[in-house]
Amino acid sequence: MQQLGLLFALEPALRHLYPDAEARAQAAAHYSAHSNTHPYMLPFYMGLLLNIEEQVAEGKLPSNALDTVRRTLGTTLSAVGDGFFEGGVFPCWALCCICLLLAGHTLPVILLTALLAVALLAFRTGTFFFALRYGLAALTWLKRLGLINWTGRIKVVNACLLTVAAAMLLPYSGDRHTLLWCMGGGAAVLAAAWIIGRLHLPRIVLWLILLTFLVLMDAGLVGL
Repeated sequence: MQQLGLLFALEPALRHLYPDAEARAQAAAHYSAHSNTHPYMLPFYMGLLLNIEEQVAEGKLPSNALDTVRRTLGTTLSAVGDGFFEGGVFPCWALCCICLLLAGHTLPVILLTALLAVALLAFRTGTFFFALRYGLAALTWLKRLGLINWTGRIKVVNACLLTVAAAMLLPYSGDRHTLLWCMGGGAAVLAAAWIIGRLHLPRIVLWLILLTFLVLMDAGLVGL
């Protein structure tokens, strides 16, 4: 929920674009309304707003153009950021770290975390200056980047990593029954990922099916 924080971040640029205090106050009033976008998409959002603000200050665009972009773009970028980072990248990083730690590898976890932090910083810095320079044309580049499509691919990788982590956590004594359980659980996770991704079945439906199955097992109505 960026509102006063967004205005605070844009204030140095507004002071540069509008030396007159009254004009600067009018420009700042455009950012007094509610704004919301994903934290890692915020630099791109700010760069785009500043590019448009510069054109408004030069008289190339009307001031209401900024309000239209600010209301619609923030929500769109929020959806992209939530899907790609919260639904894909961060779970992938967490699952990789879990698998590595379960295998007893601490140093690769530290290096992977540091690499992710540097990559996120580079993404935020690069997208800010890119949007600042190219303005609305940067949206075409962002669409071509296909973050939504990459989200689906990363989620498939996450399902595989989850299967590996579950297999590492399950005690395996070498008997056939336990091995079949491990293989069946891994196949179930991958099948659930495929069903959700291809058939768009709500995850809550699969969870309710699993919960019902476990309740029936506990009641002795289903036996394995």
